[in-house]
Amino acid sequence: MDNISGASTAPFSVGSILGRTWNTMMQNPAAYLGLTFVVSLLAMVINIGLNLLSLNIGNPNMGSLLGSIVSMVLNLMAAGAIVYVAFQHLRGVRVGMKEGLAYAASRIAPLFLAALVLGLGIGIGMILLIVPGVIFACAAVAAIPVCMVEKLGPLDCIRRSMALTKGYRMTIFGAVALIGLAMFALSFLAGIIGMALFSVSVSSPLITFFFVALLSLLFTLVPSTLFSLLTTVIYADLRNMKEGISRESLAEVFD
Repeated sequence: MDNISGASTAPFSVGSILGRTWNTMMQNPAAYLGLTFVVSLLAMVINIGLNLLSLNIGNPNMGSLLGSIVSMVLNLMAAGAIVYVAFQHLRGVRVGMKEGLAYAASRIAPLFLAALVLGLGIGIGMILLIVPGVIFACAAVAAIPVCMVEKLGPLDCIRRSMALTKGYRMTIFGAVALIGLAMFALSFLAGIIGMALFSVSVSSPLITFFFVALLSLLFTLVPSTLFSLLTTVIYADLRNMKEGISRESLAEVFD
């Protein structure tokens, strides 16, 4: 079977990874797409509220900082929940958004700390002529699934991901780059359409911003969800190839 719930008969190539990721999403689209949409919408509304509040008290930077932290936490919870839902599916257990978010919330501290270290490492790498940042991002792509499945600490999650992805990072880069380009193109298109539709018909800049952001969320919903699932598929494939551990065995950690 060419999906996360069966044996990987295809090679570890860009096309096969993306194919397994798509098949995985289509096995439970309501949960996966729902998680991305609900969490992203909540983060967007909270961000707007915090920015409005900070403007009212004369400190706009505070709203941006708090909004970034809230968005980061919520997006990490969504990504962790998607990992949980995907691996539960391996056991034939169909779970929804509530169960996934609840489990991700129990791992939010190491997820958050790992994301901070990743962001710092990628940022420094980008300053150093971009390439080191890209390499580090590809090396650490499996950190969230590692954190959810193996329950390691933040630094150990990153080290474990780097060990698993060694030798396969160019392939991982190809898959990540394709989804990233799709997200960028769709977000850009949503921005153009949104500004054309709402800047003329709506007088309030805030309302225009909200609808443009909502349109961008809808346009990028599928690739955003695919990216979260991609890390899970990559992690499961690498554990299978390098350590001979089946995807079903990996799911037993949630028993």
